[in-house]
Amino acid sequence: MIKKMGKISHNNGFTLIELIVVIAVIAILASVVAPNAFRAIEKSKIARVVHDSRSVKAAAYAMYSDTGLWPGSNWSDDPLDPLQGAALGEGFVDKGDDVDMPDTWEGPYLEKWTINPWGGFYYWDYNDGDQNLDGVNHEHVLWIDNGLNNANKRIPTKSRTRIDEVLDNGNFATGTVQIWQATNFGYILVQGE
Repeated sequence: MIKKMGKISHNNGFTLIELIVVIAVIAILASVVAPNAFRAIEKSKIARVVHDSRSVKAAAYAMYSDTGLWPGSNWSDDPLDPLQGAALGEGFVDKGDDVDMPDTWEGPYLEKWTINPWGGFYYWDYNDGDQNLDGVNHEHVLWIDNGLNNANKRIPTKSRTRIDEVLDNGNFATGTVQIWQATNFGYILVQGE
């Protein structure tokens, strides 16, 4: 008995055309999904800045309510430095001269001092004079992005604009969210006190 041997075909791989089609489909999907993912990431960064700004403001008001004092300057150019990132804590009041915290202090008023989502530092500042030239002295400003220790960590202009729109009036020249000295981006939390 003789068996006829036929040609056996083994197709264990993909053809070049099939691979090119699959790669093209993946590339099209990535081009649709990636921009939306990047926009979502940017929106979440903006939302975090808004939340952080409101948290610092609430903490400052709570401190003022308890002690009659606002935070002083230099909070916090380095949140990892325990002397700077004290979360609106005891010993960081400065109204021209160092002032001891009164017994009514109930802080710390923030769990921790954070950095902004772009990796730069937030910075609390007190200006006795009128820095933004609106005629009102005694400005308590949360610098969202002031360039201090923020090299290569600046907030993009489009994101700054959106933050201003959410927290204020969308105009950098007026309102509580402004740009000073061409690049410093801050939020005036309290003025005139």
